[in-house]
Amino acid sequence: MATRVFLLLLLVLISSPSPTFSLYEDQVGLMDWHQQYIGKVKHAVFHTQKAGRKRVVVSTEENVIASLNLRRRDFFWRHVLGPNDSVDEIDIALGKYVITLSSEGSILKAWNLRDGQMAWESFLQGPKPSKSLLSVPANLKIDKDNVIFVFGKECLHAVSSIDGEVLWKKDFADESIEVQQIIHPLGSDMIYAVGFVGLSQLDAYQINVRNGEVLKHRSAAFPGGFCGEVSLVSNDALVALDATKSCLISISFLDGEISIQQTHISNLVGDSFGMAVMLPSKLSRMLMIKINNYIVFVRVADEGKLEVAEKINDAAAVSDALTLSEGQQAFGLAEHGSNKIHLIVKLVNDWNGDLLKESIGMDHQRGCVHKIFINNYIRTDRSYGFRVLIVMEDHSLLLLQQGEIVWSREDGLASIINVTASELPLEKEGVSVAKVEHNLFEWLWNQLNMGSRTQKGTLRFPGFGRTKVIMNSLDPAWIKKNYCCLLL
Repeated sequence: MATRVFLLLLLVLISSPSPTFSLYEDQVGLMDWHQQYIGKVKHAVFHTQKAGRKRVVVSTEENVIASLNLRRRDFFWRHVLGPNDSVDEIDIALGKYVITLSSEGSILKAWNLRDGQMAWESFLQGPKPSKSLLSVPANLKIDKDNVIFVFGKECLHAVSSIDGEVLWKKDFADESIEVQQIIHPLGSDMIYAVGFVGLSQLDAYQINVRNGEVLKHRSAAFPGGFCGEVSLVSNDALVALDATKSCLISISFLDGEISIQQTHISNLVGDSFGMAVMLPSKLSRMLMIKINNYIVFVRVADEGKLEVAEKINDAAAVSDALTLSEGQQAFGLAEHGSNKIHLIVKLVNDWNGDLLKESIGMDHQRGCVHKIFINNYIRTDRSYGFRVLIVMEDHSLLLLQQGEIVWSREDGLASIINVTASELPLEKEGVSVAKVEHNLFEWLWNQLNMGSRTQKGTLRFPGFGRTKVIMNSLDPAWIKKNYCCLLL
């Protein structure tokens, strides 16, 4: 009987019109290849201590935080947060925690820098949404009295850097102030909260960092009104645009006392200028404004006097300030040439010389540089060398060093919405592989048109910057089979 059943099953298998596939036992759970992506980077913090691994911690528009190996571009660890848990700010505390502020300033988390495990999490409550700000003191020691300051939901919180305990909370909801900056001078027992009340009044609060007690509250009216854009230029000064965006307002709040000066932009750049826009900047004694097709760097000199330091094309990307030594800061610029990116690193207080100036060939299909982050190291001759991390228009991420592309990542693939697998045409006499690849867009479009009307309705090729084809060969000869991933 058993023999008959076996013969019957064998007959069914042989006569089956569909091919049957199977796996060997040692193939279960294995994959040919696996890729993890993070999306477009919006924040990056380097950690390159001599004793530890060289890494950069990033957060992205896809709500991902990750620690990347600077040598090989792979992950030490990676976390995908919830769809509504957008990261507002990141920093590194105590040399061992990655601090993330997310969900409009309502969730503060600490992750172990080494392995990405969560160390603690704090939920910060407040009456209503507001601007979110994070301040992690640079000289934190392993002491519960050293705190992280967070403004969000219209409240200022002091949070322990060790266990995430909320030490105190100051609610600004009843003060009608829109806080723009929180400033904690290095080593000071005071923290300042500065913001606008309505359109024509600036308020500054001096607060004790130990208990949250308000020590001073000063207000200053400006009849011309503020437009709401502000740039912090030092621990006791900031610059704002007036309501007409034709004047720069220098504001000093030394020891809690407010003084205001007004400078017409026409006196700095001439009479023929368009609408001014203040750009985000973290350069000491410097701010950036965009006028027409230019970025103008404005230096804040003694007694709040403003003067133009430099003017560059607005297609350039500018990094935050990088501290090299006490009293010395540098920043990076990335400008475009013909199929090249021109990198310049300068001292913030000295525009006459360049710490770094080099040009690197770049595929024009990557588009413009959207963001730039810089990190320094000491060369054998004791001079400064620089690593430069850039985010391109197509969301790719590249590390540049010594005039070369060390590595690149196609992190735009984190946003894949459709995938099709297809066999490329076999190579024929007189048709080279290069020609097949060169005409891939046209060939693939024709294949989709002939193969599926539904695909024709859902796949689009809108042009540069919006669609990208990535090919990962599964065949050593580069011809037999390719996966074509279409990214919109």
